[in-house]
Amino acid sequence: MKNSIYLLMMFLGVAITGCEPMEDIHEDLDARLDARSIEGMTEYTLTDDDYDFLDLQFGNFSSLEEAGNLIPQLLSDKFPVWGEGSLAQVTFDLYAPINPEEYTVVDADYEAMGLDVNYFTTSSQITSFLRSHFPQVNTNDYVELTYRTIAVEMEYDVTNDDFDLIGEALGEIYPEPASSAAQYNNFDRREGRDAYWSNEMILDAINVVLSENFPDMEGQTYEVSYRIYDGSPGTETMDVRFDGSKYVMIGGTAYAFNNDDYDLVGTELGDDYPGPTGNAAQFNSFDVRSTSGNYWSEEMLLEAINVVLMDRFPSATEGAQYDVTYAAYSGSVNPVIESVILTNGEYVIDETATVSTVMETAVFAYGDGRWMMPLELPANVYTEQFGQRFGNLSSESDAGFYIGRYLEPLYPYAQQGDFIAVEYQFYNGSATVDRFASFIYDEEEREWNFIPSVIEQTLQFGHEGTGWVVDNTIVYSLAASDYDFISEQLTEEYPDPAWSAGNYNNFDRRAGNVNQWTDAMLLEAFNILLNQKIAPNAQEGQKYLLSFAIYNGTNTIEQMHLIKQNGAWVPVE
Repeated sequence: MKNSIYLLMMFLGVAITGCEPMEDIHEDLDARLDARSIEGMTEYTLTDDDYDFLDLQFGNFSSLEEAGNLIPQLLSDKFPVWGEGSLAQVTFDLYAPINPEEYTVVDADYEAMGLDVNYFTTSSQITSFLRSHFPQVNTNDYVELTYRTIAVEMEYDVTNDDFDLIGEALGEIYPEPASSAAQYNNFDRREGRDAYWSNEMILDAINVVLSENFPDMEGQTYEVSYRIYDGSPGTETMDVRFDGSKYVMIGGTAYAFNNDDYDLVGTELGDDYPGPTGNAAQFNSFDVRSTSGNYWSEEMLLEAINVVLMDRFPSATEGAQYDVTYAAYSGSVNPVIESVILTNGEYVIDETATVSTVMETAVFAYGDGRWMMPLELPANVYTEQFGQRFGNLSSESDAGFYIGRYLEPLYPYAQQGDFIAVEYQFYNGSATVDRFASFIYDEEEREWNFIPSVIEQTLQFGHEGTGWVVDNTIVYSLAASDYDFISEQLTEEYPDPAWSAGNYNNFDRRAGNVNQWTDAMLLEAFNILLNQKIAPNAQEGQKYLLSFAIYNGTNTIEQMHLIKQNGAWVPVE
């Protein structure tokens, strides 16, 4: 009624001043109406048309910051007459791709597992570590783990192009030998010749070649083969390891067991160990599980190594060294390297040999109650099976569709609830990057259901008179250091809950549990965190929306919206 009277009076004013041009009258009316601030409050969920309005190609926001910057444009369009004091709680789709939690295994971790070395030798040791270190995990949790493991020796043959490179790189240091190597594509091993290459010079050349062709990874070993001329053409090999600054010669000759070797062991030792040798010959690996009827002890393995090396290298002389690689089964098959030396006519463990180890980084996903490495798609599948122009996918919906179809014939005997993690190539508009996708099998539909990475998110916006802004709330997600800080500050007052928070980087919310965090305890903890660490200089009225990890039987996220009043942080009403 008041609005009607107000408008009536405005039109009477127009009638009285009828001599004014109509354009001026309209401008005056618009100005008077604009001056009246209409205050509103709404809950709004974005539609497909809204994403199009904001020019969002994929129908979601890529970050909370992007949402905070773009949604005000939409609110101004949807509610043009709303002004200062208006509030809008907006729900939208946020793209939250799988971001594996990063962790580097330290020496104390290996020791805690009962290992007497600071590296993993089998994949089962890695999965055992993941189970012990991440006890509270859910299906679709990912971890990017960096750990130390035995270096698998790589074979490399020096090519003609490599000899050309050697000629260029070492021409000033070894003029005649370098020129000869580039011209004849070999190393002249005739002593006394101007073009002669000693072992030390060849090692220099190998340093040039390997650094050009591979990243210099500390601990990585190579068996390098190269052509020589010592009066007639021939071939030599040199085993090297990168020590952190250069490649150096190492140990003995590398030898890897092949299928014929396991058969040979079965023939030669079959009478002594019928079960283990039969198993080794059948599966081309040695069962090293102490509880197995086919168990191979260290002494038995050394016998097997002697059988093979004596047969393969009958002319070996006293002191000959070999780095032997064989396959060992301990729940899964993994390579094991053993360094041996010929002493008094038999091969014994070379106690002076050092194990070459490297740092590796791999991603593991949790599902079906176990940790697994994601399936990596073959490079040709994108163009040949998915019909893509390039070797990647450019949308998550395509990833869900094509990869799901790809998995169906790959796992014909999948059962309800089976979980698969997949690593694939994704084009993000500027570069091709690694992405991960998760699938769960629906036996009734006989298909792999994609677990999408788009989640629903809500932000509150307020109108400050000149436009919409994210309501002065600062959105903050607790980091690992925050849980540690809270744990340290409240360890005397709440020993068990404080220990749990620092150990697991979450708050236990299970009612009645010794580690339980109540609402009041959380409020106390967050007051300490905000006042002493995150926002000690926050002004009165500042708001924080804290997101924090909890455990209530499963891992999830809770939020607490706080405002600073009279120096204390209290829940927003």
